[in-house]
Formats: sequence, C-alpha cells, structure tokens
Amino acid sequence: MTVKSIIVASDLSERSRQAVRRGVNLAAGLEARLTVLHVVDAAIPAALATQIQKEAVKSLADDVAEDAKGRQIDHEIKVVIGDTIEEINGTAQTASADLLIVGLHRRRVFLDHIKETTMEHLIRSSNLPVLLVSEEADHDYARVLGGVDLSPVCASALHKIQVIAPKAKVDLFHAHQVSFRKEAERDYATWKAVCGLPDHLPEPIFVEASAQDALHDLMAKERYDLLAIGAHTRSNTGRYILGGFSAGLIRQPPCDLLLAK
Repeated sequence: MTVKSIIVASDLSERSRQAVRRGVNLAAGLEARLTVLHVVDAAIPAALATQIQKEAVKSLADDVAEDAKGRQIDHEIKVVIGDTIEEINGTAQTASADLLIVGLHRRRVFLDHIKETTMEHLIRSSNLPVLLVSEEADHDYARVLGGVDLSPVCASALHKIQVIAPKAKVDLFHAHQVSFRKEAERDYATWKAVCGLPDHLPEPIFVEASAQDALHDLMAKERYDLLAIGAHTRSNTGRYILGGFSAGLIRQPPCDLLLAK
C-alpha cells in the first residue's frame, strides 16, 4: 500500500499551518507529489476574492519553501474560488490523491453542538483517508495507537500506519464487552488473517469497556502522537456515515488523527 499523491487543504490559519508542514514532510519522505489547496469562498465579492487568491498563492508557496528546507519536492500550489467541500473533493480526484491532510476545524461553542462541522462534512464526503493534524508537525511520528473494531476500514487504517509512520512504535487496542475476552481474541485472529495485516503488528490490548472509555484510559497512561481508526460505521450502508466515536474525535482529537476509508 503506497501513497504517491498527497493533498493538503489549508484555510491559511495557524491550525492549517501545521497540516502544510506535515504534508511537506510526508511528501519528502514518501517521494509523493504534493498539492496544497486553498479555497476562497465564492460568496466574497469578486474583486476581493481575486486579491485573496493572489496573496494566498504567495503565502502558501512561502510556507512550502520554508518547510522543505532545501529538499526537492514535486508540488503544486492551487488557490481556487468556489465551494470548499466541492473544490477539495474535486481537486483530490483530479490529482489522484491517496491521502488528504487537514488542520483542526475552528471551534464554534454553540453551533458545534447542533450541526455538523465543515470538517465532519469534508471527512464524511471524501473518498480518501484523512490525516487530521492537531499538533506540531516538526517531527516524525514516534508513538501510534490503532483502534481495532474488526471492520474493513479498520484494517485499512492499520495498513496506512506502516506507510505514514514506518518507524513508530505501534500499540493496538480492542474494546469489547465484559466477559467476552476469549471470543474477542478469536475474532481478532480470524480478522487479522483474512485482512492480511502485517505480521509485525503487536497483539492488541483487549479492554473491557466502550471505545471512548478504553481510549481515554490508554491516552492517560501513554503519550501517543497519532491515533489511527476507521472513519465510518462497520456496515456497507454506512460508508458515508461517520460513527459517533469518529465524529467526537474529529471535534476534539487527543493527538493527530488518521481516519481510514
């Protein structure tokens, strides 16, 4: 499983600044083509939108040059005027992207409780795995935690860990119902074989708790810089439905978050 094309969606904020830096570093390490995209809101008056467009191109080009630190990276700066979700998904398709990188969404204390955030909408509608960057991106990932739920998208997440963080120490966890430990271990062994997961992945930590409680306890004990999980529900009909666990993490990630599709 390879990553040959990466797209970073930036809103020009400091939150997105870390996403650009992570994208540059991953593109350099993977020898992947990088597209850095900013979408100017089409609702802005045309003259102002055009001015923002010109300034955004220069700003993003400067950021990429600074983060590249002299490394030669195949990249494109693209600033367009339009609808954010449509333009990001369209650009990703045109670029044959394998990974979408974004920064944290701007929190809206009241609105976030009553409606889907733009970030949730983007991740739900995208066909790509998404890397949500919430921390400083000036280092390679060193500790990764992977959530195991025995779904196809979970298997995809674990495969992606090997690409994005090949040198990291990896821990896995599987939350299961009380008194079903043996069944959980048996089901995991079968699922691992069927999905062809790498042999060197560690056996998961089996936790008798909900996924939310298990993750909270594990993050309290260890310092992880990347969490990898599946983005949507386990059913085929849930392909475009974010699971409640995933949606909560998108809003308040404990570290960088890799959501596989």
